[in-house]
Amino acid sequence: MGNIRIGNSGWSYKEWVGTFYPKGSSSSRFLSEYFQHFDTVEINSTFYRVPSRSTVLGWAKEAGKVEGREFCVKVPQDISHHLAMGESEVEMIDAYSEFSRSVLEPLSESGCLGAVLFQTSPYFSMRGDIKYRMKSEPKVPLPEYTIGMDRLKGICKLMLDHPGETALEFRNSSWLNEDSDLIPDARDVLRSHGTALVTVDGPSFPWISAETSRHNYIRFHGRNREGWYKGFENDPSARYRYRYNDDELRSRIDQIKIISSRVDMETRIFFNNHPQGYAPQNASRMMELLEVKRPIGAMERLW
Repeated sequence: MGNIRIGNSGWSYKEWVGTFYPKGSSSSRFLSEYFQHFDTVEINSTFYRVPSRSTVLGWAKEAGKVEGREFCVKVPQDISHHLAMGESEVEMIDAYSEFSRSVLEPLSESGCLGAVLFQTSPYFSMRGDIKYRMKSEPKVPLPEYTIGMDRLKGICKLMLDHPGETALEFRNSSWLNEDSDLIPDARDVLRSHGTALVTVDGPSFPWISAETSRHNYIRFHGRNREGWYKGFENDPSARYRYRYNDDELRSRIDQIKIISSRVDMETRIFFNNHPQGYAPQNASRMMELLEVKRPIGAMERLW
């Protein structure tokens, strides 16, 4: 069984001051404080914009201050949600290569790059004639967005050609069979490229897992169904404003143990329910429930 790492989706949240970060903490100290408690973090900000090389090197320098710290990086939406949906792969390949040079390579050379997360668009479908089943998916068929299996192969190959362990998150139900499991053809594509299937706990997609890689990637979004489908128009963070209780966390323990027993590398678990400091609290509690040892150099938690 591989090692289990638990962390959060991001660290730069001012509302964590007083609930996770010490009162009076400045944003310049957030990452340093974060790495005193967790050894892995998912960089969500890269989804919205590609940071400068100097920013990336600053992150790497901070990670290097404490043994065993790493970053997992989310692929920019311009690539995963736009260029990946185009008729040609050329622009996607060029943009990903530039993203790799700016972000992935510096982190990899510094020894602190973990996995790379490719979160597909809700429009990224296997076939255009399959009815949508998830509330968060588009309600009208859009055949022009149907890229299918060939593009999935292209994405997995592209990621394999660049640094980082690779993980892919589906968000369209056309990739699922009637039992809400990943269809075999998609599983085989991921497996042939060593790409981990991302397992999600949240309102918009079922909890699915498959043996496709030597590592696992799990994301906890919260279970705020009302906020997920209605509240996000005026408040994007409403989707993630949810605190898991102990029973809800415990309900996933056996599944996580089974998933982690199938790999010989890391099983990474990230909590994305960041509002009000819920994520680090739930992440720390999950470490206790799974009996995950606190990372080397970690301080006692502050709450």
